Amino acid sequence: MRLLVLLFLITGLFAENHKSHNEHHINKELSHLDLSTEQTADVKIVLKEFRSELKAFKDLEKEIEEKRKEVFLQDSFEVKELDVLNHLLDAKAHAIENNFLKKIHLILTIEQRKKFMDYFDDWKVE
Repeated sequence: MRLLVLLFLITGLFAENHKSHNEHHINKELSHLDLSTEQTADVKIVLKEFRSELKAFKDLEKEIEEKRKEVFLQDSFEVKELDVLNHLLDAKAHAIENNFLKKIHLILTIEQRKKFMDYFDDWKVE
């Protein structure tokens, strides 16, 4: 039951104002990498795709939240149904994250990757 409450609370944290802060945060955290002009152009494309995927993820998250509520409101509580929904959301988050990191890895030099690691956790899709 605590897990369900936690999931409801986490979902509520992704309000629209948080999204604006996150977009600003993404740009800020790459400034320390000293990207070349070509890298900057490439990274902008990757960031645009990443933001688009995050928007789709948020839509999926809302959909799954509604399904979680339906599961909770049923006469009998089905943990397996909740597990499937949670797994789907986690899998999508990992896929987005992995896709982004793979593309960024191809653009950055080894020195830039080391600097990027200082903020690696900031790029987790949650």
